Formats: sequence, structure tokens, C-alpha cells
Amino acid sequence: METISLEQGMRERRAVRHYSDAHISDPLLSEIFELASWAPSPGNTQAWKVIALSHEASKDVITRFELAGWESVFPVLGQVLRNGSAALPDGQGTEPQPSTAAEWNQHVMDMYHKHFEVKGSPRLVFIYRTIDRKRYVDLFLLSLSTLILRSKEQPSLIKGLGHFISSLRNVPTLIRVNALTRTLGLANFTYALTLAAHSRGLATCIQSNYLNVQRDLRRHLGLGSEVDIVASVLIGHQAPNASVVPELFRTRKPVAVDWIDELAHRKP
Repeated sequence: METISLEQGMRERRAVRHYSDAHISDPLLSEIFELASWAPSPGNTQAWKVIALSHEASKDVITRFELAGWESVFPVLGQVLRNGSAALPDGQGTEPQPSTAAEWNQHVMDMYHKHFEVKGSPRLVFIYRTIDRKRYVDLFLLSLSTLILRSKEQPSLIKGLGHFISSLRNVPTLIRVNALTRTLGLANFTYALTLAAHSRGLATCIQSNYLNVQRDLRRHLGLGSEVDIVASVLIGHQAPNASVVPELFRTRKPVAVDWIDELAHRKP
């Protein structure tokens, strides 16, 4: 197995949707999952969980749910294509652009079938977390008890009550941020999984379209409502004749950075 650097892996990894029929074994997937588990997570919670479908089960889910999941994405894809066409310098658009709504709709569907429709036999992996409502109730009660204790430390009852009321407004923010950081940990794992697969010579594609049909998907897989799927990843061997998506979907923009050299000194 050829060793690649982290920088090489980050620059070379691409979203691939056209795969060969070569099978990916469970031990190889387990190796990839273990490597991806070194992704950072808040407080080392490692809240990610994985559902790995077989090749046969993956094909079944893709056939049943892929197009349905894309239905709400097509308007966004159409807008991206319109904006991309408008940004092309004169003379660079070699193909005539659609002029009517019907032509644009057809153009979007043609683009989907040519570049974005999954082909071949990849394995489908779902990254999910378990919704634990009791955990957030406990967090709320813990925050509340802490506020009460700190309010009692104030020099007077009035100041203590004021401190309690003003601090109480921060509790929903605390719970929301806690949930957000856990989601970021799962996002880290998802991207690390694609890099781990790339290091093993495999192609991947992070997909969000299945989130649009999550309720029906959970029912089809026999999963409970406490399962919250946050991402899906295709893993397989890239087909030799895999299409290359337009440059519009492959280029990288310069990172917008606000450099701050000095902080404005404010009077307390």
C-alpha cells in the first residue's frame, strides 16, 4: 500500500459517485473506522456511531431513496448552475445555456444523471448519534442548580435575584452550544473517514440527500426515532470511466480571512 502525506490526501481527495463493482470487505471498513476515530471531538466524547450497509443493502437503499432525497436539492443545484454560468467570462461557455424554465429543469436533470447519480456498487455508511433527551434535561437542571448557588453568594437578596435572572438567559445558549459542539465532532469524524478511505486507495462521497428522507429511511432500516443520522458516506473503488464533474464543483476559493493585529481598547 502506497503511503501518502496528509497534505496530499487533502488535496487529492474528491467526491466520487461512479464506482466499480469491486467489493469492500468488513475488515477493511473496520480499519478505516478505527483510523477515523482519531478525529477530534469536544471533551473526547466520540459521540459518533456508524451503520455500515452491505453492498446488497447499499444498492437497495440507493435505489429506493437516492432520487427522493435529491428532490429538494434540485432547485439548489439549478441555482448553482445559473450562478456558475453567469460568472463565466465571455467565450468560455462552449455549450449554449438554457433560456427557459423548462430547459433549465431539463439541464439540471441531465447534470444529475451524468455526474451526480450514484452508479456501480459502493458501500453506504451512515454516521449517526443517539438523541438523549434526558441528557439535556440533566444539563438544564445542573445549570439551574449552579446558578442558584452562585446567586446565593451575592451580597444581598436583590443582587442575588438579579444575578439569577440575568444568568438564566444563558442556559438555552449553553444547551444549544453543547449540542452544536457534539455535531462538530461528528463532522470531524465524517471528514476523517473520507481521508482514511483515501489513504487505503478508496473513493468516497459525503452525501446529505438521505437526510431529507430520514424518517422513511429509518423505518426501512428498522431504526428507532432516537437515531439521528447526520451524514452518509459512499465508499468503494472508483470506476475507470467515472465522469469528472464540471470545474465549477471542483475549484477552491481563496479563504476569506479577517486579520486582527490590535484589539480596540475600551473603557470598562
